[in-house]
Amino acid sequence: MDDGEGIRRSGTASSDERDKIKLRDDDPSENMWSAFVSQTDTITDSSSYFLDYRSVYMNQVEKRNKVLIECWRSDMNSILIFAGLFSGVLTTFIIQSYQSLSPVDTPEPNQALVLALQLLVSQANLANDTLPSSLVSPNSLPPFAPPTSAFICNILWFLSLGFSLSSALSATLVDQWARNYILATESRPALHKRARISAYLHRGIRRFQMNAVVELIPTLLHISLLLFFAGLVEFLRPVNAIISNLMLGMLLFCGSLYLLITFLPIFSSDCPYSTPLSGLWWRILCALGAVGQRNSGDAKKPPSFESMADARDTDATEISEERDERDFEAMRWALSTLHEDGELEPFLSFIPRLVTGFDYSAKLLLHRLLNHDDPTIGLRFRIPRLLDLCAEGRLSPLVAHDRATTCLHAIWSLTMMTVPLSAPFSYTSRKTLAFDEKTLSQIRATTVQVPSVADCAESTASVVARSLLDMFVDSAEAMEAELIAFLRSGHWVKRRVARDPEFAARRAPLTSKKLRQQLHALGQLLEAPTTPMIYSVMESLRQYLDDLIDVVASSAVWGSETHAVSATEALEHVHTFQELLNDAGLALTLDYFSTVIRSVALPYEAFNTLRRLFLKIRFGSARSPRQAQARLVLYLEEALEQNQGLEARLPASIINILLKLAGSALDDLGCTMKAREAVSHYLNVLSPEDVTRNEALNALERLGNVLPPEVRVSPVSELLSAHLYANTKIERRRSEAPSSGLQPVLRSALSTFFLQPNNHM
Repeated sequence: MDDGEGIRRSGTASSDERDKIKLRDDDPSENMWSAFVSQTDTITDSSSYFLDYRSVYMNQVEKRNKVLIECWRSDMNSILIFAGLFSGVLTTFIIQSYQSLSPVDTPEPNQALVLALQLLVSQANLANDTLPSSLVSPNSLPPFAPPTSAFICNILWFLSLGFSLSSALSATLVDQWARNYILATESRPALHKRARISAYLHRGIRRFQMNAVVELIPTLLHISLLLFFAGLVEFLRPVNAIISNLMLGMLLFCGSLYLLITFLPIFSSDCPYSTPLSGLWWRILCALGAVGQRNSGDAKKPPSFESMADARDTDATEISEERDERDFEAMRWALSTLHEDGELEPFLSFIPRLVTGFDYSAKLLLHRLLNHDDPTIGLRFRIPRLLDLCAEGRLSPLVAHDRATTCLHAIWSLTMMTVPLSAPFSYTSRKTLAFDEKTLSQIRATTVQVPSVADCAESTASVVARSLLDMFVDSAEAMEAELIAFLRSGHWVKRRVARDPEFAARRAPLTSKKLRQQLHALGQLLEAPTTPMIYSVMESLRQYLDDLIDVVASSAVWGSETHAVSATEALEHVHTFQELLNDAGLALTLDYFSTVIRSVALPYEAFNTLRRLFLKIRFGSARSPRQAQARLVLYLEEALEQNQGLEARLPASIINILLKLAGSALDDLGCTMKAREAVSHYLNVLSPEDVTRNEALNALERLGNVLPPEVRVSPVSELLSAHLYANTKIERRRSEAPSSGLQPVLRSALSTFFLQPNNHM
């Protein structure tokens, strides 16, 4: 039902609402001005009809008008109060001073006679005692002349009173203008008329420089105050020179201070002091080219800002090292004031947005906050402590879920964050790691206490574990480079701890034995790559390897055969350690694939987590364990089965990563044939426009290249394989019926058939 029909049926809508609907239908331009964010149409039993219009333009205009009018009114109210008090005080002084501008009352006759006699005596003395021809009348006294100081004082004070009253009148007018402006912009019901009137009047404000006029009104009051002090100096000069000079010094000091705070914000935009004359002088100096902004070439150019406030805002927000330092100081102070756990949680909720954004400064800020040494500020200290509270069981399930999710997302984002620093950054020590084995233990404890965050916890634990693996990989590469450089040149690249040769000879066999034990233990733990224990073993291995290299470096005869064998043995241990680290990375990727494939709701960070894990694996350097390859084939089959329907279970991006992993990691003959079989069947049922088709073809080609020529299946065999695959594949998590006992037999027979080289067609 359209708007007009709703009004006709209701018949009770208000006139404003009818005007809105009518104008919306009659004037299509209203939609441009309104830019509806939401619209609510409600028809109740009482036949009432309401429309909720929300204008993007008018929302911004009303916010701007509200701030502008509030500033004007607050300033004018202050001026009115001060001008009233000051005018009252000034009037008191004027009442006393203006009397000096007029003669005193006519003297009494006796007083006049005395004055006349005094005058005659003085004239007689001047004329050799000669008496005048007639007596001098009192009316012939000399005319009255006010003192110069009284004249100047009264001029200054009357001018001061005039400026004070003018500022009060101007403040009253501004308050009236503001009220008329609000009335004109908000009295119209039609939205497009209100918008156009607001635009029209705002243009008038800019055209007639009303903002500048309002800013200059306080100047009248400042001039009035200055004139009052100048008149006070002149008023006191005939009375007492010391007091007058004291007031003059005070006047000069206040005037100099006024000039200083007038020009200081012009040349230093972060200065909080200013006067109404600062903006005027800023425009004058801008016109003369005396002030400007520094551009990338570090040369001055005239600013193109409408006001000094715009220039200040640009200085505060433009990208610079100074701005980054200010941001860090501000956020460091903010974190130091967040003492309660609930206060930190809203801050952590914004971290994923900052990490995924394009603002390098924000990422650099998070990096500095993450690695701050102060436990009350550093995020690597505060986030795990907040996560620990979720594992204690004292919070309600809903609060624990929300807080754990926020902390886990923050840890995941900060671990995934890449910040290109000016200096090379590498995991040379644990001090540079934000989250380690302790964080993994906290994540596992939180998952036990709050099972609803299991998927998010798996993503976070995977990237934290990958960061630990990267640290050990970097250490192993440094050891490898050091040993290779020594074997080639006979000199150590970095200084090693010198030990007693005999002690080193006795230490070498024991260290090698410990190394072999730890390497074997690490190989047994690869099936659980997110447990903290495996990384404790890696840390022990790194220490033993470093100790062994110290032993090699401390040998008595540097170029002897015994020493060369020891260095070679150490290099072999390092290579074995690197292979195990790579296997741990593959196991970590497979574990997360298992979580993704079997999760009810796919985590939003699944693709980025898988991409990070996949890109860190080094293929071709060593043969992957057959057990890991079998797991990969199992997950590949399950994922491709889920994505064969019309509604794909997994996104194409994840399927592509899985296909790339299968094409790169598989080299076992049986696993390769099974994976090739699954990919071939997936291609047969895949639509030609599917985005995973190209990656599936590439994976099929790479898998075919792994197989020897005598084992590669012919096209007829592929057709039979696809037919048998489609009829024998079952869902792995569905319980088998009693009549399905033949299916495992068929699967086993199919695998045996393709594993025998002589059975292909």
